[in-house]
Amino acid sequence: MTDKFGVRLPGGTTVFRQGDPGGSMYVIRAGRVRVLKEAHGRRRVVTTLGPGDFFGEMAVVMGRPRTVTAEVLEEAEMLKVPAAKLEEMVAQNGEVAIRFIRHLAERIENANRFIDLLLEDDMTARVILELQRILELADGSAAPDVTDADLALALGVEESDVRSALRRLTRVGVVEVSGGFVLIKDTQRLNEFLDFIRSSVVS
Repeated sequence: MTDKFGVRLPGGTTVFRQGDPGGSMYVIRAGRVRVLKEAHGRRRVVTTLGPGDFFGEMAVVMGRPRTVTAEVLEEAEMLKVPAAKLEEMVAQNGEVAIRFIRHLAERIENANRFIDLLLEDDMTARVILELQRILELADGSAAPDVTDADLALALGVEESDVRSALRRLTRVGVVEVSGGFVLIKDTQRLNEFLDFIRSSVVS
């Protein structure tokens, strides 16, 4: 399958753009891919994917144009699976079908988290929610590869607003900004501080 569907793309390559026709999905074997959503002249990072992840399946399943843009962050080896082959794999392999369903369920959960972000008024709370989402994608790593600029792009806000929120989180010992990267020092306190912010707003 690798010989027939394998592709290698250098960093900086746009795999597909929002609005393009969707005839294939991609499975990442090596490297990293960033998925972005574009609206009203602004771009928002939806997620960053790595080995074992797949993307581009929604347009294939729905038979509609791409709803996001995918860019290679670092040289990537991928399988480019055409729609017909994907349907064949899901129909003939129960393990593939179950994994595909789980993946779609994760996408729905991620969409729900995005709604939480949109409904949150406090900027510090929005930053915490995004950090929590990144932690989950990083399998709980306490040092996700994220900068204040990444957070601003993900949230669709100004970098100065994110830096202000990070200073607040730094003062209470929840995060540390080192070498341009945001380091989460205590995930439990991060969650507790979010609860504190929300309770303060309610009261």
